Amino acid sequence: MKIMVSACLTGENCKYNGGNNRNEKVLRFMADNEVITVCPELMGGLPTPRVPSEIREGIVTAKDGRIVDAEFNAGAARCLAIARREQPDLIVLQSRSPSCGVKQRYDGTFTGTLVDGAGVTARLLMDNSFHVIDVEDLAMIYHGVLIRKLCSNEVGLLKDFLYEAIFIPEGVEPPARDIVEHPELRIYYDNFGQGPADYCLVAEADGRIIGVVWTRIMNDYGHVDDETPSFAISLIPEYRSCGIGTRMMKEMLSLLKRNGYRQTSLAVQKANYAVRMYRNIGFEIIDENDEEYIMVCRI
Repeated sequence: MKIMVSACLTGENCKYNGGNNRNEKVLRFMADNEVITVCPELMGGLPTPRVPSEIREGIVTAKDGRIVDAEFNAGAARCLAIARREQPDLIVLQSRSPSCGVKQRYDGTFTGTLVDGAGVTARLLMDNSFHVIDVEDLAMIYHGVLIRKLCSNEVGLLKDFLYEAIFIPEGVEPPARDIVEHPELRIYYDNFGQGPADYCLVAEADGRIIGVVWTRIMNDYGHVDDETPSFAISLIPEYRSCGIGTRMMKEMLSLLKRNGYRQTSLAVQKANYAVRMYRNIGFEIIDENDEEYIMVCRI
């Protein structure tokens, strides 16, 4: 996979203050993938160190009042030219930067206030149809499959992947797709993103999302208590048994641990092949009924 990244993420001292945003995940990608580094601000002619800048009323302005919009746009244009020539599969940019911020940037008041919106370079690259993500949304790349955080405009996918997650025993007719509208299944996706343990990672390959793992605290089949998030995972059939689900679940366990959770739970049909995967990851059976195991993983 060919990846373009903000140079500061690789440890290059090109930040406005002369430092860097060295990122261990990016460094690991450099060993396994072809990486192209860019710093739009240096490429636009600005020095390091330099006076910090923010976007104010659509114009990039330095903290001392100088207008540096031309330099930022020149750097963005050079990044676009490189992207068109190299055709990277993925572009990973530094968060909140007036150049590279993908989802948010500072509001121009130099008070640390964030607003929604992309930086100059990120916007130009996205407008030209390049696949751009914020480094904070990047979980990992596994055998060419990108694992990242779910974007807010992708929440509707949970309903589709919930249907794919339904275990269908051999010889049994699949249920109608509207089964996911039943109240006991709607709890997996209704108002997702509003709960304290609403976390979701997606797996993306060949330009489409092929798997989803998500958690939330809900009274589902795997509920054990009101402090333990329940797990759900789903991959489209052709990507199962390839190790992707295991990597996604391990990344989610790490995410939960970083956010202070000490265990997570799930329910799985006894006949489901995934039971072995769950055991290998660290889930243990704590209860069962006629059809399902209730499993918990201490993290």
